[in-house]
Amino acid sequence: MKLHHLRDFIAIAHANSVRGAARSLGLAQPALTRSLRELEKEVGASLVERHPRGVVLTDAGNAFLARASAAVEELRRGKEEIAQLGHDYQGSVTAGLSSAAFLSLLPEAYAAFRRDMPLIRVHLIEGLFPALEPQLRDGRLDFYIGPRPEKAPPESYRLDLLFRNERVVVCRAGHPRRNAKSLKELITAEWILAGLRERVDQEFEEQFSALGLACPRAVTQGDSLLAMVTLLNASDAYAFMPRQWAESKMVNHGIAIVPVKEVLQGPDIVQIARAGLPLTPAAERLATLMQRAARREKGYAQ
Repeated sequence: MKLHHLRDFIAIAHANSVRGAARSLGLAQPALTRSLRELEKEVGASLVERHPRGVVLTDAGNAFLARASAAVEELRRGKEEIAQLGHDYQGSVTAGLSSAAFLSLLPEAYAAFRRDMPLIRVHLIEGLFPALEPQLRDGRLDFYIGPRPEKAPPESYRLDLLFRNERVVVCRAGHPRRNAKSLKELITAEWILAGLRERVDQEFEEQFSALGLACPRAVTQGDSLLAMVTLLNASDAYAFMPRQWAESKMVNHGIAIVPVKEVLQGPDIVQIARAGLPLTPAAERLATLMQRAARREKGYAQ
């Protein structure tokens, strides 16, 4: 089995077509067909089914695609790692970050990283671990930084705590009751839901039940920073936000933190990478700078 067999198969799988894959790789279609047949003979199974409009992966093909993609990514990273160990700082880093990590950790870390490694290509993807995990598993992602997932990751991942997080209550800056001192004062107010769990309303209810308070009725949910800021500015509603969102320069001119006395814990911020596989020097440097920024978090870092 040769590297070009894996490369050709991955291209066919992504294009759902031998012709499309040949076009993307700049190869003749018969050469790609021959490469696929050689690979299928090597693995002892049919990897694709041919249809009039292209090809569809078999069950074996789907299983092998994950392995092939991971192998190709590891080989690419190995090549980059060798070059970077020789102080030839070229290549790429791909990291998955939650919005909280983007807002609180990235600005400081990114500026330092660009000074240290100006030729490294950086690809940053916003998201949470459950959505990004397939890319981390097959090697397309170097590491993830964001809220600890509700379900513990498999042992194939290494998880490191960066800091313990905190939520705050927020409303629009001109809200007539922006100076409320307790959640108890806001029981009858309108609320907008946001959270990480599959049942966001359960996460919302737990914030009040933990304090022995009745849960307000909430009928609107916003799943992004943009949605939350838009909804808050268009209403007299309140919401729970990670402190990083509320204190960000991007939104704090229009959003006010309500000074309630209750301490509202949020999910820990963690870094997750594949266990047993070292990061490339470039990825390790970016991760280290993000960790350093996490240690400097004030007010909610521990």
